[in-house]
Amino acid sequence: MMSANRLHMASKEEIENYDLLEDERHEPFFDLRALWATVYRNRLVMGLILGGCIALGILSILVMPRVYEARSSVQIDQQVAKVLGTEDDQTVIGGADADRFLQTQVDIIKSRSTAKKVSDSLGLAANDRFLEQMGVGPVLGDKRGRREETVLNTLQDNLDVDLKRNSRVVGILFKSRDPALADRVANSYAQNVIEGNIQRKFSTSTYSRNFLEKQLGLAKQRLEASERALISYARSARLIDASSGAKQDWQASGPRSLVTANLVQLNENYAAAAAARSQAMERWEQARGASLMTLPEVLGNDGMQRLLQRRAELMADFTQLRQRLTPEHPTVTQVGAQVSELDRQIRNFAESIRNSIRNQYLTADRQYKALEAQVAALKGATLAEQDRSVQYNILQREVDTNRQLYESLLQRFKEVSAESGVATNNISIVDQAETPRKPTSPRPLLNLALATICGLGLALLYAIARERLDDAIRDPGDVETKLHLPLLGVVPEVEGGAPLAELEDTKAEISEAYNSVRTAVELSSNQGLFHSILVSSSSKGEGKSTTSFALARGFALVGRKVLLIDADLRRPSLHRFLNMRQPDKGLSSVLARTCTISEAVLPMGIPNAAFLPSGPLPPDPANLFAGDAVEQLLATLADDYDLVILDGPPVLALADATELTAAAEATIFVCAAGSAHFGQTRNAVSRLNRAHGRLIGAVVTKYNSRKSGYGPSADYYRYNYEEDPA
Repeated sequence: MMSANRLHMASKEEIENYDLLEDERHEPFFDLRALWATVYRNRLVMGLILGGCIALGILSILVMPRVYEARSSVQIDQQVAKVLGTEDDQTVIGGADADRFLQTQVDIIKSRSTAKKVSDSLGLAANDRFLEQMGVGPVLGDKRGRREETVLNTLQDNLDVDLKRNSRVVGILFKSRDPALADRVANSYAQNVIEGNIQRKFSTSTYSRNFLEKQLGLAKQRLEASERALISYARSARLIDASSGAKQDWQASGPRSLVTANLVQLNENYAAAAAARSQAMERWEQARGASLMTLPEVLGNDGMQRLLQRRAELMADFTQLRQRLTPEHPTVTQVGAQVSELDRQIRNFAESIRNSIRNQYLTADRQYKALEAQVAALKGATLAEQDRSVQYNILQREVDTNRQLYESLLQRFKEVSAESGVATNNISIVDQAETPRKPTSPRPLLNLALATICGLGLALLYAIARERLDDAIRDPGDVETKLHLPLLGVVPEVEGGAPLAELEDTKAEISEAYNSVRTAVELSSNQGLFHSILVSSSSKGEGKSTTSFALARGFALVGRKVLLIDADLRRPSLHRFLNMRQPDKGLSSVLARTCTISEAVLPMGIPNAAFLPSGPLPPDPANLFAGDAVEQLLATLADDYDLVILDGPPVLALADATELTAAAEATIFVCAAGSAHFGQTRNAVSRLNRAHGRLIGAVVTKYNSRKSGYGPSADYYRYNYEEDPA
């Protein structure tokens, strides 16, 4: 029968654990009600933490030195304005490269070299005055070296560079206890940044100029040597360079000797004469075969055009006269003679134009033949000179190359020399720093706000950490979340500390609470009421004895035959509940087999209820509970009683409860609201589970919703009878 009961208990525990897991999945992630209860329970300590943080914030406002911040700003451009127009072009960069460029400039401003320039320009390392104004202690030891090091560190520590996004204006901020000093240092930083930028560019141009000057000297030496070699060879080969007198548009790669120059010039004239001859011959051939009055030269001549115009006018007059007069009329005859004369003049003039075209052709032909003879004569001399001009061409090309290199270096040297004296700069001052009027630190409102926020955070952190580390059952809902046990009932706290007197009142809250617990125990099994129930707790004073007595009384009043056993053989208390003295016989006597059960059982004064006291206190109660003595006792009592309730000892630090829970069919765990802190409750439940006891649920006693922090809204665990006002 016991094996069947334990199998049933195991399966029921699995179902209950599954139900608990399902409930946890549907719990809200953030419970404001539980948070408020946590704050309420820890309100005193949280108030002290918050007050302490606010006091520290006020103290910081009073104690912290006044710090002033001065701000100057500079504009940093990627390109500078060209002064001479010969400066190198700088490619405008964008995106990440532009950000890196600006960040580089910011790093230069923050650099130690810039701090050194500011220190030197203001004489900050000359004495301890600057360090005193900055609130830094005096320098000991090697004052000069250590003071300079301290000054540079102080400058860098109190400097802040503000680079806003999508802007080229960089703010330079310096903090100091002296507003005038902050002003001077901020302006000095801006000035030294500009001077340092100019100095870096000047150093770069100086290096370039020195390098070009050295290369220019080497190029000049090579050019002079190549020119001397060319002239020496020309003299030995008797080659005369006539290129200076040649036409500039003549592009020749060979040497221009006197013979070659004459040949070239004659060849040009010869080509021009050939072209003129060909053109003149063509004009003459055209003029010789065509009619005089159709030649373009005749028709385009101004004199011919005037004669033709005069003839046209006379012909018009002649035509009119013939219409009015007879052909024999003197006027008609005279005009006709004038027309005939003009025709003769026109023919003679046209003939003279054609003869001039012929003469031009003859002249061009004579010139062509003369130049042809001269070119033929110079060809032989030129061919003889070409063999000697090969080496001359090689030397000439070397001279030309050296001259071009020298001229380009000379031009670049002039440009760099001119640029080195021009103070171009891509950094300019936007705002000069002004002496600050109000300190930037401390900021009272900010300090108080931060102190309040920190206080609230620390207080809340304390409360949450305390709740996480403390497993005390403050709310009945914690039974399921912390202990993973079903909640059998909630027993309210009784004012005045007399729960037994309240149990006599059937309408009292505690009576209703224990009736609810009794009903929950009856319904906790589908195979009927358990024959033996152990009532235990994690520590003393949590109400397990009261719960045991109330359950025994309740089951007895509903007709169950109940035996209440005081199983706490170390600190028994049930005999006091029944107004009895410590009996001489009891559970210890029965287990020690010094008396029978019937001799030790006493009446409770309640129908259907009997009481088995603890009896004499044994020196080692654990030995009495060891083995199967308790299990045999309970099996014997099952024949005479419907229910045996054992008021067991506390679980922690004792082995008695673990022995009893293994023997009893069911165990009820009692925990007082707000007690058993820091893992005691969980440890007690774990010990009972390891002893293979069947925990059917827990009862929360001494519950006061206001003390737990949940307020009147948590009174749903209680029911108050109110008289009908009617």
